[in-house]
Amino acid sequence: MTRFGLGPLWWFVIVGSLLGLGVIATGAVRGGGYVLAAALGLAGLGRLVLSEKVAGALVIRSRVLDGAVFLTLACALALIFTVVKLTPLPA
Repeated sequence: MTRFGLGPLWWFVIVGSLLGLGVIATGAVRGGGYVLAAALGLAGLGRLVLSEKVAGALVIRSRVLDGAVFLTLACALALIFTVVKLTPLPA
């Protein structure tokens, strides 16, 4: 039985996501959302240009489809965190 490697790009996505969630937990919700979007965007670009060995666990379908999905999610996340109203509710 062969062991499936996660690949370095997968670890970048995990670290970027944890960093973004950490920024959100400190109170900078919009900034954390942008960090999450950046991690997904770089994963999408990496999936488009890097080999399957480097992409590792991010290889699901074809290179173009995987990259397009990651980039679409990154754009959607950035848009959501840009337009969301972050003012506190009145007491």
